[in-house]
Amino acid sequence: MTRLGNRPLTIATLIFALALGASACDKSGETSSDPGEGGSTQSLAKAGTGEAYTYPSEGFTLTSTVKIKFEISSNQGQGAAELSARSLVEGTPHNGAIKIHGQVIELIDYRGSGSMEPEFMKRQAEENGGKAIDIVESLRTAESWMVMDLKGDSDDDATEALAENQNSDDDDTDFGLFALPDLPPVDLEIGQKVVLPTRDDERQLPFGAVPLEIDETWVLRAIDESDGRRIAELDVTIEGSGATTIQGGQGDATVSMFEEAAFTIYYDLDARLPLSLTGYSANETAIDAGPESITFAVNNEIEATYVAGAPEAPADDAPADDAPADDAPPS
Repeated sequence: MTRLGNRPLTIATLIFALALGASACDKSGETSSDPGEGGSTQSLAKAGTGEAYTYPSEGFTLTSTVKIKFEISSNQGQGAAELSARSLVEGTPHNGAIKIHGQVIELIDYRGSGSMEPEFMKRQAEENGGKAIDIVESLRTAESWMVMDLKGDSDDDATEALAENQNSDDDDTDFGLFALPDLPPVDLEIGQKVVLPTRDDERQLPFGAVPLEIDETWVLRAIDESDGRRIAELDVTIEGSGATTIQGGQGDATVSMFEEAAFTIYYDLDARLPLSLTGYSANETAIDAGPESITFAVNNEIEATYVAGAPEAPADDAPADDAPADDAPPS
């Protein structure tokens, strides 16, 4: 565990990591035989394991386009940013799981203001004794490798053990651009919600981990078969909260956190691939370290679309239809 204060980090980069890290559904957990509360709720005793919702075990290639908007408010400043990027996401079989390689193809746009303005972030990092942060260049060249199971849940140990990650810079990050939506761990019936048992999880911060209790609910809204494919419309809502005390070089700090998120996923039941992910997440964090107490909130919106296959290479070298051939005889 990284202790509070051992690594210089600006509040801007901390919040940025939180904002984008929450943009993909982070879900896992076993089912329970207890039915959820309220409304039309499907009993988990009959919910199964969601075999209809898995990524292809043989691997896949997706081109993703992700747009993210987020706003930051804290006692150390305000900030906002809009980000859009197109990426190649490739999955290959890996010891019964899937190895994901993600790479940005095109940084379409990054606009930041306040604490998320690129020059401000560079200056703040340098003033705090850290490495200068070129957020635009980091996004433009972002690349990562990870391991996930067939539900989309990441395997941290297997990811750390990958050969591609052995010499990686600790400051490298993919900013959540290559994250794929997790899939339902239970069978679903149209119009009925499934409330999963409360589970324990944690959020990794640069100075330690915050344990959370997570509540999660799934709903299958519809299955559209109008174009010959079976497209499932899925809703998931997530709420979590927790607190911990982290030891620092100059004393202890109490960290408390509350988060909520709601996403809609369109998923191709035949191809076993996502088509889109839209939704929001919100995080409120308080760090009570005496005179250095920090509070901040992040509101984040995401729109992501996924197209099977790699993008076509631009035909820049192809001759125009009306261009004369080089060896054409003069008229």
